[in-house]
Amino acid sequence: MSVAEDDVEVGKPKKKPRKIHRMSRTDKAIAYLLLLGFVSIVLWPLTFFVIGPGEVGVLFRTLTVGTETRFVYPEGINIKWPWNRIYRYEVRIQKQDETVHGLAADGLRITSDISVLYYPKADNAGKLHRAIGPEYADRFVRPTAVEAVRSVIGKYDPHELYQVDMTRLEKEVMETIEANKQDLIVFDQVIIRRIELPKEINQAISRKLTEEQNALAYEYVLEQARKEAERKRIDAIGYQTFYSIVADALTPQLLTWRGIEATVELSKSNNSKIVIVGGGKDQLPLILGSDIANQPNLPAPAPVNPQRYRLPDFDNLPQLFPNAPTAEADTSQDQETQLRPDENSTGDNTSSESTTSGETAPASNDQNTGKPQTDN
Repeated sequence: MSVAEDDVEVGKPKKKPRKIHRMSRTDKAIAYLLLLGFVSIVLWPLTFFVIGPGEVGVLFRTLTVGTETRFVYPEGINIKWPWNRIYRYEVRIQKQDETVHGLAADGLRITSDISVLYYPKADNAGKLHRAIGPEYADRFVRPTAVEAVRSVIGKYDPHELYQVDMTRLEKEVMETIEANKQDLIVFDQVIIRRIELPKEINQAISRKLTEEQNALAYEYVLEQARKEAERKRIDAIGYQTFYSIVADALTPQLLTWRGIEATVELSKSNNSKIVIVGGGKDQLPLILGSDIANQPNLPAPAPVNPQRYRLPDFDNLPQLFPNAPTAEADTSQDQETQLRPDENSTGDNTSSESTTSGETAPASNDQNTGKPQTDN
């Protein structure tokens, strides 16, 4: 190198060395916190989870045994590994409505609407998840309830279903469900809301109930007629007894005086009227009758004994439609006649004697009834 070049290099400025920036402890702490916060925000939904009220959580271990059946997660905040999954099961009472179509004992189609109240056992939610799955309502609850209702309805006829108590049917359905032993689902109650019978059966039952009500109405009419007959009998006895008492007091003078009073009262009335007064000293106004004072003197009627004129016993009256003898009764009677001819002949003699005495008895009764009776 020449001297001139050395002079040029000496004239150039020298480069400054680079300074290395190092983070202080405070900066490092802030950085670590920010990184930890970012990781927490990213991993929070994968690690922390909340079980709501009335629920339990079933753990599914992705890398190991799968569904965990030894325990379940309770309500509140819980933690898991990010690669595991949680399945939530509601353990409160749930309701499912169903329409069941079944056959009665005689083969007729019966439709019923039911409501099933159920809930899964909280401790066995893991077993339920492994055995049936989250769709346990459609896979297990519905088929079990429908089959139980069909089994119970198939034991009855439509007429029996119309009269049977719903509580009894619900109890039988619950007994049928409980007969299938299982520890996954608890059936709390099965409610039968409605049972629909075939249209023809409904019409027949309605006609039957209508006829029963008509029969009860006729019984009421008959009872009313009996009471009306008793009332008329009492009225008749009272009228005859009254006339027997006042007959002696009804003299022509009294009748004339009562007629005069009636005429005076009639004349005081504000209504329009025409009164035609008869002629003669014994004549009353024609409105009251002109010969009322000239009635013959008849004997007073005798008082009536209420025990004499009594109504018949309606319960012991002869039937309108007596039962006709059946063919079996006629056959048995013919066989007895062939086996015992002597007794039949003796019976004929006895019947003839009773007939003769019966013909004589009414004559004596007629003679007795022909005599006049006076009840005091």
